[in-house]
Amino acid sequence: MTKYPTLSGTPVVFGPFRLVPQQRLLLRDGKPLRLPRRAAEILEMLTDRAGELVSKRELMERIWPGTFVEEGTLRVHISALRRVLEDGKAGPHYVENVMGLGYRFVAPVIRLSDEPASPVAVDETKDPQPPSPLLPPRIVGREAVVNSVKALLGCHRLVTIVGSGGVGKTVVALAAAQSLLQVDFPKLVAVDLAQVNDPARVVSCVAVAAGIAAGPLHCVSGIATHMEAVPRTLIVLDSCEQVVHAVTSLVEGVLALAPDVHFLVTSREPLRARDESVFRLPALDVPPPGNSLSAARALEFSAVQLFTLRAAEIQASFELRDHDALAVTEICRRLDGLPLAIELAAACMEVFAARPLARSLDHALQLLTRGHRTAAPRHRSLRAMLDWSYQTLSPIGQMALCRLAVFAGSFDLGAASVVLSDTQPQAGSCEVLEVLTGLAAKSLLSTRVSGNRVLFRLLHTSRVYALEKLESSNEGAVVRSRHAQLQGRRWHADGLSVS
Repeated sequence: MTKYPTLSGTPVVFGPFRLVPQQRLLLRDGKPLRLPRRAAEILEMLTDRAGELVSKRELMERIWPGTFVEEGTLRVHISALRRVLEDGKAGPHYVENVMGLGYRFVAPVIRLSDEPASPVAVDETKDPQPPSPLLPPRIVGREAVVNSVKALLGCHRLVTIVGSGGVGKTVVALAAAQSLLQVDFPKLVAVDLAQVNDPARVVSCVAVAAGIAAGPLHCVSGIATHMEAVPRTLIVLDSCEQVVHAVTSLVEGVLALAPDVHFLVTSREPLRARDESVFRLPALDVPPPGNSLSAARALEFSAVQLFTLRAAEIQASFELRDHDALAVTEICRRLDGLPLAIELAAACMEVFAARPLARSLDHALQLLTRGHRTAAPRHRSLRAMLDWSYQTLSPIGQMALCRLAVFAGSFDLGAASVVLSDTQPQAGSCEVLEVLTGLAAKSLLSTRVSGNRVLFRLLHTSRVYALEKLESSNEGAVVRSRHAQLQGRRWHADGLSVS
């Protein structure tokens, strides 16, 4: 029998429903529904891979392992599931039959990746309330940025949180939206677009999340009309980088037609929409390089606070002491203060001490793999997060990122031209500048101004990943040779070499 990936077991929300797989519990507007066991298992499989085709063979081997069943048996349980969901009966469509192949869950799914695994208590004596999809984890060192995002939403109808992969855009957006719910925005619509690869599906995903039945209202004007019924609606669109053009068109259209709607968007790059306010989310604070700090002093930095908190959750006896403060600050610094990378490193404290862990970070891609089982796939390991970023680039962007990895530190436009250009490089090349600004816009290069020059730098984690890609390509030796020649010319110009 074919071995399939383990199901995540993540609680999810879609439309008015909430599924808790560990309890085989399905709720609609807070009230439990009777769902046959096989139908519940099918629903877990389909929502776990929402948007993907799940073959009939996999469904049958998963649900009835080691047992031969007819396809008709599967169809019976799919029908039972659809009846419970009231699938397509003057309402949203959830399960799509791909003729002869299998089934696909087509509604947007919000994964409650940080929800506790404890049983859900259902109080049937109270009026049912729809479950909130916004359950952000406890955040560390982000109070000021959350308040900044809230203040921007008070002044602008479109706010985009931009930052590199793993910097915590989703967490900040959910925390800001949660605190604004009811008080500033009576209605909230949250849509995770991470699994949406087809731009044509963006409008329907938002419409379904807003509770609009399938039909003529699944369009920009239909969404705007629907939103006007409730004053001051906040729409959160998370992880838009794969469908940024479609999101921009939708947002501009709704904002033009529905004056009381606000958007909070997260993306690796700005939408470049009209009247957009961009908030670039910084990494957590890390101690500066130099003298070692005491544990108390190191804990004044948010990156160290996060590492310590997560390490204590993994190993209850962990407490940051002076003799480990140097190693922990080095870990946080080498991981560029990225919350996801720091959490993955802290998870390694189950088998590492702080100092051996710091020494092992040269192998971060192989080491940082212990993300939450229930996290979104791109957040379960450092490599998965970097794969996600890399796959959103054009072929030219991918090639440039790998070539630029030969720079261990900062570099300027002229140096980048040497390693990027396949012909005689021009220091002011417009093409090279366009590539660099594109990577910077997608939060894959950091920039700073030094005198009359703009300096670029890859984050450490991105550079490790890009170097691995470069070494596995057929141009690694050529790019390293260009970099060595560049260094030689600079040494000669500075009088450090006479040859």
